[in-house]
Amino acid sequence: MLADIMWQAQQALHGKNSNVVLPALLVSAAAALVLYSHATEVGGSPTKTFLALIMLQGLPLVFLEMKILSCADPVGMLSRFGAKVLLMHACFLALRVCTWPVLEVGMGVCNLLGLLAACAALYFGFGFSLTSACAWRENCVWGLVLLALSAACCTEFFDSYRHFSFVESVIFTASSYIEILAFVPAVLMVYQCSKKSDDVAVEGLRKGGNEQRHASAFFAFLLPLYVMEDVVYAFHVRGEEPLAAAGLIVHFIVLLDFACFLLAHIYNPDKVHGSFLRWLPDQLWV
Repeated sequence: MLADIMWQAQQALHGKNSNVVLPALLVSAAAALVLYSHATEVGGSPTKTFLALIMLQGLPLVFLEMKILSCADPVGMLSRFGAKVLLMHACFLALRVCTWPVLEVGMGVCNLLGLLAACAALYFGFGFSLTSACAWRENCVWGLVLLALSAACCTEFFDSYRHFSFVESVIFTASSYIEILAFVPAVLMVYQCSKKSDDVAVEGLRKGGNEQRHASAFFAFLLPLYVMEDVVYAFHVRGEEPLAAAGLIVHFIVLLDFACFLLAHIYNPDKVHGSFLRWLPDQLWV
């Protein structure tokens, strides 16, 4: 029953022949908000930049929906990139928590709870710990974090209108850049996998196992976080910044669509043939 409902919803939203129409329309809506803000607001409004960043953050999700099903085992692929995406989120949440005493980015308590939840998902869901071996495996993440920090330093160095100290501004900007890049490790991994042969991909994807635990930890962290980041914050700013609120809602719908899209394929036995299926109760296929 659950499988039928999820799959029918996915087919209704995406159609039978296209996986990208709906997310592309949503990102186009974000782009339209950017253009509207640029046309109607005078001066260097921060809303323009904010909406542009939201649009950029949604692009990797669109790419993932386009490419992930070309992999031999989409569920196994989630097991491979899930820890990297969670670690990226933990990094920008840690930066926010570091600035909390002097500069609150978002909602301070939610950032702290989100960081703890990310650490729990990494440890209990993916078995990640801060050992040298685990850290070395995630060198892609550290490279992206370093790139974001470098870009933030350059941005703030040339910004003559800073309202905070240089260090505070760099941390604030870097946390935003890391959040934008949070799904880039998944994009890189899916792109590499889609270029390999199916046999090689399946062998590499299934070495780790524990797909059910990985998927549960990944989405159990991600969806509540963005309910707070997007939906709750949009509710708070809807009166003062309606365009920003609309952009946040669009971003959340893109993320929710990606989650439902992937889960629908996980729960559809005709589309996914990964080892995850053997863990699912038989009643789901009724």
